Amino acid sequence: MRKPLYILALALSLSACTSLVEKGDKLYQQGLYQQAAALYEQALAEDAEDIKAQQGLAVARNKIVDRGLIEVRMLRLAGNFTGAAQKLETILRNQSKWSLESFGAQAATQNEELGHMNKWLRKEAESLANSQQPDRFRWFESQYAYLLNNAQMSDELTQYKAQLNQDGKSRCLSLAEHVHGQRFYLRQFVHKYCLAWQQPVSLKLDNYDQSRFNRVRFDTQLNLGSFESTAQRYLVENTLIDMRNAFQKSLWYTSQAKQSARFQFSTDITYDRQVRHTQQEKRYMVTESRVDPQNSEKRIEVDIERVYIYPINEYQEYYTVRLGYKGMVAGQMVSHQHSSSEVNSTKSHTANYKEAQIKPLAANFLNLTELLKAQLRPLQGKYKSDLNALWKLQYCQHSAAESVAENALRCGKINPNEDFVNHWFRQEFGVDYKAMQSLYSL
Repeated sequence: MRKPLYILALALSLSACTSLVEKGDKLYQQGLYQQAAALYEQALAEDAEDIKAQQGLAVARNKIVDRGLIEVRMLRLAGNFTGAAQKLETILRNQSKWSLESFGAQAATQNEELGHMNKWLRKEAESLANSQQPDRFRWFESQYAYLLNNAQMSDELTQYKAQLNQDGKSRCLSLAEHVHGQRFYLRQFVHKYCLAWQQPVSLKLDNYDQSRFNRVRFDTQLNLGSFESTAQRYLVENTLIDMRNAFQKSLWYTSQAKQSARFQFSTDITYDRQVRHTQQEKRYMVTESRVDPQNSEKRIEVDIERVYIYPINEYQEYYTVRLGYKGMVAGQMVSHQHSSSEVNSTKSHTANYKEAQIKPLAANFLNLTELLKAQLRPLQGKYKSDLNALWKLQYCQHSAAESVAENALRCGKINPNEDFVNHWFRQEFGVDYKAMQSLYSL
């Protein structure tokens, strides 16, 4: 039996790959080369030897490069050299990733655009080197690594290194002057920044971060008024462990703190099951042999209706759960309350009478443990989001000048696109938070 099953599985797999290739072909014919390439890649993930998928992917990728080069030219002609350079850099990175080489007209167009970009790169490098913003130059090198390599500009860039290093060291020392007191995030950033520019500094702070916590406690109030209290207690205990772990993974936790965060966690479950004992009847037909009323010497088959009466238990369940947590963090209340109710009707009996097609029936009671689990799971997610929301509220607002750097760094950890964050980074370094994050592993 195994061989036919294997053949069937293989046939289904090949059919799925064929379908993906056919869909990719249709998208390719519509000029949707990116989408077509994605389907060919998916087909090859299922069958790496699929020749049609390999051919389709190669052709689609060539078309992606063709279209990209057209976009590069249009951007350049419109005077948008930055956009053209970014697009051409993406093309070069993809060609390397895809092991793709240009030929013929495509190669000619690419070489022409590279020539234009090489001139722009040299002017841009010189301008950035003289801007006294060394991070802009460093980001320029990172952003256009393939273009710069293609232009063979390593020797030309070297001439700027001494001045850039001097500017970087100077910026490091300027930042280090502001590291004191409770500026723990600024210290971490300045340490990495100065290390990158090979500038030794001595950074001193308070012994403990007074805004964060090094442990969290949960005081529990449990009222598990149900038949499954042991299992439910276990669920609550696991939930509290997960919430402790969530706090320790949040930005509010640090080993450099001294204080504890304290929360109250309440679980109140009420459950009632009522039963009513009744009788139920089932009518059914049987066939019996009777004397024919028309001819006493004959017998006939007659359908007779009978009634089977049996005892039944009718249950009514009422379940209510109220969950919640609350605590103070950074002078702000973090709290959430949730309640839910369930009503369930079910029956049971032990009757077993084949002629009436009656079999024993088990009651379908509420699974109280699963109900509680379903309520606890979103509560954990809400707790995490509340901690993040409070962090944003605390640090992603415009702040006084003396704390703007610290707050920008704290806010950037959770909201790197915040205008306040990027305004400070562009003002100080000439690039946004994500660029600095890439350069210095913030």
